[in-house]
Amino acid sequence: MEFDDDAVVPWTVVRASHALSRVFTAQLAEVGLKPHLFGILATLSRNPGMSSAELARQVRVTPQSMGSLLRGLVADGLVEHPEPRRGQPLSVSLTPDGHELLGRAWPVIARMNRPAALGLTAAEATQLNTLLHRVLAATD
Repeated sequence: MEFDDDAVVPWTVVRASHALSRVFTAQLAEVGLKPHLFGILATLSRNPGMSSAELARQVRVTPQSMGSLLRGLVADGLVEHPEPRRGQPLSVSLTPDGHELLGRAWPVIARMNRPAALGLTAAEATQLNTLLHRVLAATD
């Protein structure tokens, strides 16, 4: 029995993800950001004061990885959090520098998010985003 690997949806998603990741990484480098750091800053912008554990879930990294990422972002002056108290979740927020960096990233994101940049029509881009969010929800 022969299979067509182009008909394997997860494999197509992986390949598309790698291709988009290369472009996304190169474009964000223009403003000094990496994709995972953009995700953290954008999530915190939408949800200031969230716990580091929830932030890790939102951007799909382990809590241990998030701790390391946050230490770097704190050292860079992009996020802040009060000293954790025993039994209290770590609340994280953007600093003014974090907001400024994210503000510089949005035009790059907008350019990359244009349907034509993805080889899609506006309706197709909306449908693809909706479908990918459904896949994310189903694979949580």
